[in-house]
Amino acid sequence: MSGLRRAVLVLAVLVAGAAVALVWVLRDADVPGAAEVTSAEAASATVASASVKETVREVATDAATRAYSYAWDTLDEDRSRARALMTEPMQRRYDRTMAGVGTSSRRDHTVVLADVVETGLVSATSSQARVLVFVNQHTSSDSLSEPRLDLDRVLVTLERVDGGWRLADLDSL
Repeated sequence: MSGLRRAVLVLAVLVAGAAVALVWVLRDADVPGAAEVTSAEAASATVASASVKETVREVATDAATRAYSYAWDTLDEDRSRARALMTEPMQRRYDRTMAGVGTSSRRDHTVVLADVVETGLVSATSSQARVLVFVNQHTSSDSLSEPRLDLDRVLVTLERVDGGWRLADLDSL
């Protein structure tokens, strides 16, 4: 094989390889999001960073503790502290629930102390997270002959609102 033929053959192989590579690149360009690369901290990220995962577990712990703890004599303050961690739709649901609780709580001098004993991350992105929270509720009341301990599992949904995490839903399991 002469040098000229060898050069033409190598050139043909290189052109064919370049054509295959070009087709491959153009094919992926039509796939939505294929060319996007985002940081785990970006608002649109589908994978959360380690700091987001840690933060949402801490916020879920605080939110569940506040939402499930109240005392008959500090009910308004307890409710305000819990509402401060919630989205507006969650605040409305919480207010409806606490309206009924308030009446019986004041009448029976009810005190409920929630203690989160463990959390488990279910899912997390940079804009939404779900955390399984294990809560022990210690309840004392004039209507109880002795204090009661309730062991609850709660699925906490958090949403990022204005750069911070807010409680969007509580689902007792």
